[in-house]
Amino acid sequence: MKIALKYSYDGSKFSGSQTQPNMLAVEDAINEALNHVGIYEPILSGSRTDKGVHALNQISTVHCGDFWNLNRLKDQISRHLSPYINLKDIWIVDKDFHPRFSATAREYRYIIYHGDKSPFLSDFVYFYRNLDLKRLNLALACFIGKQDFKPYYKVGSGEKSTIREIYKAYAYQIQKSAFSINRYSDKPNLTIIKFRANGFLRAQVRLMVANAIKAATSDEKLEEFIGLHKAQKPLTKMPAPPNGLYLKKVFFKT
Repeated sequence: MKIALKYSYDGSKFSGSQTQPNMLAVEDAINEALNHVGIYEPILSGSRTDKGVHALNQISTVHCGDFWNLNRLKDQISRHLSPYINLKDIWIVDKDFHPRFSATAREYRYIIYHGDKSPFLSDFVYFYRNLDLKRLNLALACFIGKQDFKPYYKVGSGEKSTIREIYKAYAYQIQKSAFSINRYSDKPNLTIIKFRANGFLRAQVRLMVANAIKAATSDEKLEEFIGLHKAQKPLTKMPAPPNGLYLKKVFFKT
């Protein structure tokens, strides 16, 4: 039978999600755990994440024997998993289901922390001074719709087309959170940027975040960004750090 695995992981402990020759990828760790329970087929995953990028709900598929009880299989796999990966669920899928090509949308979050730098948060947030939320959302709105995102694309992934459709792109702020160190501050503690699209190019989210943040620094920079975006040019080619990025969800047809 063919099963789907839903899991989260701390991307700072891996060299990326996709299996690699150095055997330090998330897929390598999961394949190793599967081997321990007698499943030797490599998994296929719904979305690729780069080194340092996290996932809250990654989806992968693999074939296994029909004799397995899924609850027991989940427990057995979890026993052999890296402590930085949490297997959340297992279920049976149709033989034609593909975690990448059957997906209809993917959603990411980018977390920006405005408090004091902390070594305990450095792998999970991007430390940045306070952001102007209005300017940030005006910049993010430029990404919505079906567009050619070649200016926000890191070459090397072999994509046939750089056209993608973004359904949602906006930011919101949290006054205080579990990350808060100074509980008495009246300034926003976190800025969360949300993207949902039919797909993303390599490093696209991080490049869009970097451009939107730079555009939000002043009215002049925002105006410059809007003009450059219309001309298919980025304001910056330096992507935002990977540690603030999370794969939130992969959507499929119901």
